[in-house]
Amino acid sequence: MAQESRKRWVWASVIVLFFLLVMLAVVSKMNKKSPVRIALTSEGNIKAYVEERARTSLPHIYHVTMPLQGRVLPITVEEGDEVKTGEIVVRLEDIDWQDTTRQVKDILVAVDNWIQASEAQVKANRIRQDFTKWEWEKNEILLKSASISERQGRDSKREYLDSTVKIEESQAMYHMSKAFQSMVELMPAYVKRNLDRTLVTSPVNGTVLKRHVWNEKVMTPGEPLLDIGNLAEMEVTADILSEEAVHIQSGDKVEIFGESVGGTPIQGSVRLVQPEAFTKMSSLGVEEQRVAVKIAFAEQALDALNQSGKTIGLHYRVRVRIITDEKPRAVVVPRTSLFRGMEGNWQIYRVISGRAELTNVEVGLMNDHQAEILSGVRVGETVIVAPESSISDGSRVAAIE
Repeated sequence: MAQESRKRWVWASVIVLFFLLVMLAVVSKMNKKSPVRIALTSEGNIKAYVEERARTSLPHIYHVTMPLQGRVLPITVEEGDEVKTGEIVVRLEDIDWQDTTRQVKDILVAVDNWIQASEAQVKANRIRQDFTKWEWEKNEILLKSASISERQGRDSKREYLDSTVKIEESQAMYHMSKAFQSMVELMPAYVKRNLDRTLVTSPVNGTVLKRHVWNEKVMTPGEPLLDIGNLAEMEVTADILSEEAVHIQSGDKVEIFGESVGGTPIQGSVRLVQPEAFTKMSSLGVEEQRVAVKIAFAEQALDALNQSGKTIGLHYRVRVRIITDEKPRAVVVPRTSLFRGMEGNWQIYRVISGRAELTNVEVGLMNDHQAEILSGVRVGETVIVAPESSISDGSRVAAIE
């Protein structure tokens, strides 16, 4: 009997101890505070922007090409050299065209002599025709009076007709020589134009960007010689995703930054959003529709960059932040404090009396770092940044550094 009483006492003790442990665990859990990072909502300026990698570019690159068939002499201008409009940058061998110029002059003189000879021939044939006509008319009278034979009359008529044919032939030769003279007179202009083309000039004030030919070489028309561009017209081209490009408009402010620029961003503005998108393969092998956005540097921005000791060139890598919207005096919270609720609405955890309170909010402008709150949170309230999945409505929380 005593043994059974002892067993019941042991079991009762175990059960009481178990319940005490459970109660301690519950109390400990209820009093446990989850460590969280917090931030205060503030009033400030917020910007909505599109950020993307970009590269410097030029609106126009002038390609100096071979103007005609010939031999290029060694090019003396170097890449990076400054050139002026009309400055000779490439010379072609012109010996053949110099010889052709002299030959054309001799041909013109010869053709002029030919015309004079043809004109003299026409005059001589006219005189002969007048004489044979007079002789034929005289013999016609004599033939009627039987003073000459009929054969003599026919011979004089034949000579007159022959002289008429000679006039036509000489006139045809004269007109042929005049036509040939008209064609030959075009040759000096043609030769001079090609002779002038042996001196290739710069089409613009700018810088030699690339030199395609180094040594003397025989080349055909259209082959590249030099690339020239005006670096003062430098701009930035960014390939923006089409779904983001729809928010960008000409004139939007742009911040240009990156290693090529330095610590202080350069200001710019959107010059042009190309009307046509193109397909580009991403680094993950995904096809993307992108739109080229042209960005102009702010006035004197490049000069200021040069004065700071940085010289930016063509096709340099930079980053751009295109400001699509901006609002001053907005209620601002860290972007990472927001998350989507079960119904897809935006939510946030406020900290009230040491507990997390789940709050529905209406969001306005947003970027990678900040978000505007239109309703649900006021300035000066405490919110949880990047809340853990273990946090729920009513959880006790403690701020950490």
